[in-house]
Amino acid sequence: MDNEKATSCSFPGDISTERFLREYWQKRPLLIRNAFPDIQSPLTPDELAGLACEEDVNARIVFERHERGPWHVVHGPLTEADFSDLPDTHWTLLVTDVEKHVPAARELIDRFRFIPDWRIDDLMISYAPEGGSVGPHTDAYDVFLIQVHGQRRWMINENHDNACIEGLELRILQRFSASKAWVLGPGDMLYLPPNVAHHGIAINECMTCSVGFRAPSYSNIISEYAENIAMRIDEKLRYRDPDLECQRNPAEITAAALERIRSIIADQLTVNDDSLVRWFGAYCSESRSGTHAVPPERTFAGYHDLTVSLLTHHCIRQSPAAKFLFAGIGNSTLLFVDGNSYPTSRRFASTIAANRSISAQQLIEAVSSNADQQALLELYHNGYLLIE
Repeated sequence: MDNEKATSCSFPGDISTERFLREYWQKRPLLIRNAFPDIQSPLTPDELAGLACEEDVNARIVFERHERGPWHVVHGPLTEADFSDLPDTHWTLLVTDVEKHVPAARELIDRFRFIPDWRIDDLMISYAPEGGSVGPHTDAYDVFLIQVHGQRRWMINENHDNACIEGLELRILQRFSASKAWVLGPGDMLYLPPNVAHHGIAINECMTCSVGFRAPSYSNIISEYAENIAMRIDEKLRYRDPDLECQRNPAEITAAALERIRSIIADQLTVNDDSLVRWFGAYCSESRSGTHAVPPERTFAGYHDLTVSLLTHHCIRQSPAAKFLFAGIGNSTLLFVDGNSYPTSRRFASTIAANRSISAQQLIEAVSSNADQQALLELYHNGYLLIE
């Protein structure tokens, strides 16, 4: 439990975390001036452009004005040619999941671990020259907008018309008028709950970090859970009606048939606590960006050989491409990493999941069972743990 307490983060501003969660989280916007004093962008503009050119990186450039029409989008991986003939104004480069590629970005996103890890989605960094914008729009999730370079004018409206401009790839609001507006400089942060209309325009060359949160739709939760159940149902189980009686009209679907179907669905979709934990942990930890950990070249025959190497190198850190979560299941604990589950002790799971980087000695001290030893070996061999 000490490790769990040690990872708690304070809200980056002049109010308490408890007050923020009570009065603002998913309720109303909040502007915090100088939330991050002396903040530095995890990447320079040139480094961000270079990252946008890599194959496994999700990037795009949004042009407010383009020969192919307004709000035109060019998707990555981008090339040098995409950057060679850009206009002087009114475009924006956006790169998502930056924390999976840049360790310094992981440090920034970790400042928000007062929200559960499974809810934190990604860190997006945008770069824009004067006038750069992605248009007035809404997001279906919470977002923290952190200015790291230059100035951006943000306009919001909590009561807005949802109609969007037709024929565009982006969902740009047809009509937007601001009820509040602020100019954010380096270190300033704006929190927006879901579905607040907002429009950010670069006043000068600027970079903004956006920390977004995962908010799966009801339809996605239900369809994913139902699909998980369906995969586990024995294919030999079939609809049966041994008590079938002759009916007047063969074209009628009778109440008796519908009752059998209702019973099948109700019986099979009954939520079992164990199966819910196993599914939800895998669902929340699996990579949605397409970026996965890379297995190491060096392998070990067993736990003892691995620990000898760990103690030699002293420090272990989580792969930035992997998400670590854990949950209790009955009297045991499951550790979830990248959609996979590992039965472990609670102490081991909480220690390894809570700490992005940890000393070898601390980690080995948390190992208390053969299951912990096996999990540690598999985590290393799958590339989820990196030896430094």
